[in-house]
Amino acid sequence: MFIQHNDSVSLIASQVINHSDDFNLIIQSKNNESIKGKISFTYLHQQFEAGIIITAKSIQIQSQYPFAGIQASAPILQNLEIDEKKYICNGGLSKSGHQNIIWLMLDFIHLYNLLRIKPGSILELYREAYNSVKTIEPNLVFGKINLESKIAIKAAQTLGQKMKRKHKYGFGNNLDLLASFQDIIANYPQQLNMASQVKKMDWVLA
Repeated sequence: MFIQHNDSVSLIASQVINHSDDFNLIIQSKNNESIKGKISFTYLHQQFEAGIIITAKSIQIQSQYPFAGIQASAPILQNLEIDEKKYICNGGLSKSGHQNIIWLMLDFIHLYNLLRIKPGSILELYREAYNSVKTIEPNLVFGKINLESKIAIKAAQTLGQKMKRKHKYGFGNNLDLLASFQDIIANYPQQLNMASQVKKMDWVLA
């Protein structure tokens, strides 16, 4: 598998770590209902780190390194699903929890590659989704759509559809995708501005 186990993570004495062939889970606090900590893994010689919160019915992660701003979450399990698919079992990570973390790692990797290789595509995709709802909500500010608003759901759906069509990848949660794009736009303007300048030069040369 191209996601590799990494043993180089430094630990403090109070931390407990779970090893797997896919990632390291560093547990900073836990009880029978939740696990809080950090995951780390290596992809193409690049180490990734992300904060993680796991409960029986939910998993949320947020990138910390190599850059902050990518959010991802596993599907929220309904009460009838928890007994069969719950993410925590006997205070530890279940098979379903392990598999869903891998899927969330793939979300991270895809956005990391997009920012690294095609940063201009992030602006392009976001602008298309933003313009699709700007006509409905004229007071919207670029890069600052309120994620708790109804308009965010529509923008996120459009963004997810365009991501899947143009990059052949379906991000796990469209609202997380929208949040990640907005964090990238806010925190990494230099990479995006450089990509915009390159695209303008391409038009001039053409």
